[in-house]
Parts: sequence; C-alpha cells; structure tokens
Amino acid sequence: MAVVYFPLEFLRRFTSLSGSYFREKKIFDNMPGIAEWRVESEGVAIISIAGTWSIYEKHPHAEEFIETIVSKSSIQRIDLTFVDLKGWDSVLINFLIRILTICESNNLAVNGDNIPIGIRRLIELSKTSPVRSTLPTSKKKSTIFEFAGGAGLLIFLSLKNFLGFMGKLHGGIISFIRGKVKIRGQEFAVMLQDVGVKALPIVALISFLVGLIIAFVSVLQLSQFGANIYVADLVGISMMREMGSIMTGIIMSGRTGAAFAATIGTMVVNDEVDALQTAGFSSIDFLVLPRVLALTLMMPLLCAFSSFIGITGGACATMFSTSLTIAQYCIQTAHAVCLNDFFVGIIKSCFFGFLVATIGCQKGLQCERSAEDVGITTTTAVVTSITAIIIMDAIFAVVFSWFGI
Repeated sequence: MAVVYFPLEFLRRFTSLSGSYFREKKIFDNMPGIAEWRVESEGVAIISIAGTWSIYEKHPHAEEFIETIVSKSSIQRIDLTFVDLKGWDSVLINFLIRILTICESNNLAVNGDNIPIGIRRLIELSKTSPVRSTLPTSKKKSTIFEFAGGAGLLIFLSLKNFLGFMGKLHGGIISFIRGKVKIRGQEFAVMLQDVGVKALPIVALISFLVGLIIAFVSVLQLSQFGANIYVADLVGISMMREMGSIMTGIIMSGRTGAAFAATIGTMVVNDEVDALQTAGFSSIDFLVLPRVLALTLMMPLLCAFSSFIGITGGACATMFSTSLTIAQYCIQTAHAVCLNDFFVGIIKSCFFGFLVATIGCQKGLQCERSAEDVGITTTTAVVTSITAIIIMDAIFAVVFSWFGI
C-alpha cells in the first residue's frame, strides 16, 4: 500500500504545484507592470505605477521612460503614485532607483511620500550598501628600488618580531629552569610521542631513500676508477654531517611545525588564547614552551635514527650494484665516520628542532581571526622553517670550516 501511495501522492503534489505556478504565470501575462505619467499642474509630473512588476514580464525601461519627462523644461518636480499594484520584485526596485538617480542628476525633485514602506526600505538599503566597481583599477608600476625597499622592510619587520618572540621564549625557558614555570608531565609525554615516535615511519622512509640515492650516484662515478669501496665513506659522512639533520628538519617542518602553527592558529580563531590570558595563563609558558622543548629534545634522536637508516639504504644500494659485501661496507663506514661527524649532525639537529618549533608557534600566535588565515599561517610557517634551516646549515658549514671540525 505504501508503494502505491508514494507515486500517487507525488503526482498529486506535483500537479498542485505546477497548476499554481501556471496560474501565477497567467496572472503575470495578463497584468504586466505599467508606468504612466501625466502633467497634473504647472511644473509637476505624476508617475502612476500599477500592475505586477516581475522578471517574467516586460516592463518599461527607466531611461526611456524618464527621457520624455526630462525633455520637458517646464517640469520641476515628479510625484510617484501607486495605483492597483498587484505584486512586485526586484524589477520594480531597480526601476525606481534608476528614476531617482536620473532625476537627481537632472536636478529634478522627487516626491516619494506615496511609496509603500517595504519598497522604501529596500531603496534606502541600496543607498547604504557600498558599490563595488567591476572595472580593474590601474596600479602604478613600482620600480626595482621600491620593490627592494619594500622587501627589505618586510624582512626587517619579520626579523624584529621573531627576535621579540625569541626574547619572550627565552624568558619562559629561564623561568622553567628556575622552577617558576611547571609543565604537566602527562601532556608533555604525549607531546614527546607525537613529535618523536609517530614521526619515525616518515623519517625512516625518506632517510632510506636519500641514502639509496646518494649510494647509486656515488657508484656511477666511483666505479669508473675502481673505487667502489669509497661509496661507504660518501654515504656515511654525508648522512652523519648533513643529510640526516637537514632531511629530518625539513620533514619535521612539514609535519610538526605545520601542526603547531595550525593548532595554535585555530586556538586564536576560537578565542582560546584570549581565554587563557584572561584566566592568567601565559601563552608562551602554556602553549609554546612545551612544544619547543619537546621538539628540541626529540630532534637529536630522530637525526641519529635518520643517519643510521640512510647508511642502511646506502649499504643496500651498494651491495645491489657492486660486489662489496655488508662486512666490507660496515668496516669502511666505521673507518670513515668519526665522532666529530656524529656530533656535528646532532648539534645541527638541536638548532633545527628549536627553529622549527619556535617559528611554528610564532606564526600560529600571529594568525588572524579567520579560517582562511589558518591555512596561510600554516603555509608561511613551513616555508619560513625550511628557509631558516638552509640558512642555519650554511652558517654551521662556515663556522665548522673555520674551526676545522
């Protein structure tokens, strides 16, 4: 019974709706919008509006209609009257607005006391809304000096804000060392797991592939001289000193730094940061300090893990493409890599982790109060972190070369 009822009920309702639609359309066809004018007295023209004004029907154009009135030099005022107005929509509103605009430009007074209250409110609302020009605005082309000056000023202001944030963070670290600021142990342990243990799979995958690539490239070159044994030296030293720390820093920039910026930025949008400050909690001590400490502590471990996995990938590629055995590869790696190489990578990773966490938290706190700005903040945090890692690595390379490390 229910199966039969549904199509019958559907047909009944559809017929009712379509019938009312066509009946309404018929009314529109029979009673189109009408606008007539006549001269009532000396210098006064009366415009009578009647019928149904709808987008379904033809209606007079305001420019053509008012042109004949404006041509009468004796007309000084126009009165609007509404006689037997059946219905209207935005067409009538646009018609009246155009009439008022044309009359104003031609210094003709308009008496709109008889305009219905609903139409009058819509006309007043249209006057208060801003008008956006669709034409492209011409912009003055900036010179290379103006562009360089703007870029330099932007870099200076960004560096100034970052140094100010670093000062606040260092104050929070000193307070933590003195015991004035406490970090909740359970939440800190969960944060260590998020930034450390959960990052092991992606770090292992990228590091293994990087070691594999370095080994394959080295084999192609060294095999020409019969020096395949030195592939272990290149892979071991490059992974320990450079690639382990850099690749880990870049991975954590896209994974953890972006997460810090998005999380804190969302808290700013939801007014959670303001609520913390109102309750007497410092955003630096409560939000930034635990994240910076967690990533700074876990980065050396991730770097060591990345270096080991990279060397393993290089060993697999070497054994696959040469006649070296795993024992020969391990012995050569042990002779080539020393503790200085290991500690150079560890020191770099500590600074990289500190930079990634600091930049992510700073960009998150600088987020504007909109959902769109959260995405912009996250992207800016990742790009800035990667750029800072490369610049810091170049500085370390120069300093270590000076000291012969």
